[in-house]
Amino acid sequence: MGMYPVEAGIVTACHSGLGGTGDIAILSAAERMSSLPFAQISRRIGGAITVMIALLILTRLS
Repeated sequence: MGMYPVEAGIVTACHSGLGGTGDIAILSAAERMSSLPFAQISRRIGGAITVMIALLILTRLS
């Protein structure tokens, strides 16, 4: 992607944010609002992976 390690870390931190509001809060605090599209994609992919892992665990427990 050509991102600096600090910017990649900030985008990765958006996984634990409060959705879109958390993305904006994290990126505005870091003065990196230009990375908002990457944070949104990161949050959506991370959420999908979390749901898939939870479903796999639940199917193994049943």
